Amino acid sequence: MSVPVQPNVINRLLGGPLGALILKPWYDPVALQAIVQFYMPASRAWAEANAAAGDVDAFIKAVGKPRVAGLGLIGVVSETALRHHAYCAAETAWQSAALGGAKPADLAYLEGQRMAAADKWMHARRLFLAPHLTSGFDPVKFAIQSRSQVDQRHGERLTDPAKMFPSPDDTRDITQSATCDVHGRRLSWARFPAAPHSGDTHGWARIEEPRDGNASGVVIFCHGILMEREHWASLYDQAQVFLEPEGGALAVISPEGPSHGRRMQSGFYGGEPVLAHGVGGMADYFAAHVVEVGRLIAWARQKYGVPVAVAGVSLGALTAQLVVSAAKHWPADCKPDAALLLTTNESLMEVTYNGDLARALNLPTVLETAGWTPEMVEHYRPLMEPGAPAVPPERVFCVLGDTDTVTPYAGGQRLVGRWELPESNVFTWHGGHFAAAFSVLRDRTPIHRFKAALAATKTHASI
Repeated sequence: MSVPVQPNVINRLLGGPLGALILKPWYDPVALQAIVQFYMPASRAWAEANAAAGDVDAFIKAVGKPRVAGLGLIGVVSETALRHHAYCAAETAWQSAALGGAKPADLAYLEGQRMAAADKWMHARRLFLAPHLTSGFDPVKFAIQSRSQVDQRHGERLTDPAKMFPSPDDTRDITQSATCDVHGRRLSWARFPAAPHSGDTHGWARIEEPRDGNASGVVIFCHGILMEREHWASLYDQAQVFLEPEGGALAVISPEGPSHGRRMQSGFYGGEPVLAHGVGGMADYFAAHVVEVGRLIAWARQKYGVPVAVAGVSLGALTAQLVVSAAKHWPADCKPDAALLLTTNESLMEVTYNGDLARALNLPTVLETAGWTPEMVEHYRPLMEPGAPAVPPERVFCVLGDTDTVTPYAGGQRLVGRWELPESNVFTWHGGHFAAAFSVLRDRTPIHRFKAALAATKTHASI
């Protein structure tokens, strides 16, 4: 069973002539308002509808909006439940095939079925836009954890730098599916044990390889908040630029971060707990995902025998830079050979108190109301902000937007200065957070230099 090639619409749009008009400073304020005013509230209602499983009364109670009731709502909640059920059935069949040694053609077919069901389920958010316009759903279900709760889970980690992100476990429990052809890509998946603080038992990583199977290197790519590429058929394809043959094609391993995608928590949409739980949400996310990425670095090094890098965008860049820092205390096989940070900031304090996304969500005030002062947040900075890098500066690359107000530009510049990155490794796009993240579709120079630096390294095993 063959699956036809389907070019990614967003990549074609932003990489084409219209992209030159879109990826400008005007784009970010518009995109941010659309996310905060429409996407997140619709996602909030969608998440509660999933948890309600068709029970309209339970949904109304969960969203706390009695005026939203009506005949139309019954249909919306019921339709969301049906789509969720269809997705769960497709996901179960796909996981059985992925873990059960299914033939590549069968796995490719089931992946097509799974993705179609996932995409339809995700798009059920649209059904809640009309009720949102009349009732006004909240963008985030805040449940800020207290300092005692955070300290109970993470206080011990502050006593020793080596304890902040413990050395990743061995890789024997990582299981890979068969490799199949999906939309013209060599595609497989790896199931890995979840790290402590993740809130679940395991995670999945998407693996995309060059068509000929020959990778000159590997990049572990960490996604941004709310980004769930395994569930949206037309989401931005970040793997494309790494898979291209120019400069050497790389294999791309894209793990799902905690609370995203298959790891979504009941009653929340993907990534919401990271924001909803305040300092505890961020500390949990980084504590788990940084270690998981370190484990995948070691696994990829053993599997491919080539240099392995880490990269990320936005929240993924904040994760990747913690990997680069934490690796000082890890075995050689877990240390990345190079890094690429897209739209980052050295200070999560700045992102929280001065970033436009956080302020649009009223996060500083929410934290204060829950009893958190900036000084209390400061206490946990070492768990969320990078120290000195374990990767030589000449192998760390950074792409920043000079009008970025989500992960403010000045904080990215400070990281560049503190890590003493060469000027030639730093690329500045005239635009904001989202425009800069997409900028590599229009200017491949950062990708090509990153690939060259990775190819020039030796695998740790040969040192």
